[in-house]
Amino acid sequence: MRELDEEEKLLLRHLDADISTGDLIIIVRDLGEVLRARGHVIQANVAEIAADRLRLLSSREQD
Repeated sequence: MRELDEEEKLLLRHLDADISTGDLIIIVRDLGEVLRARGHVIQANVAEIAADRLRLLSSREQD
């Protein structure tokens, strides 16, 4: 496995901080779009399913 570069490390530090569920859903959905644009269809589908699952679980917590 390769070493993370500085930009990736910074991104992970930001993601490790407090982030709302809504923002996380948006990030994961955007990741799916990026992956799909790069031709990684299966990974994009996984990201989209994860975003949908987060949204579903989040709505259940609010009920």
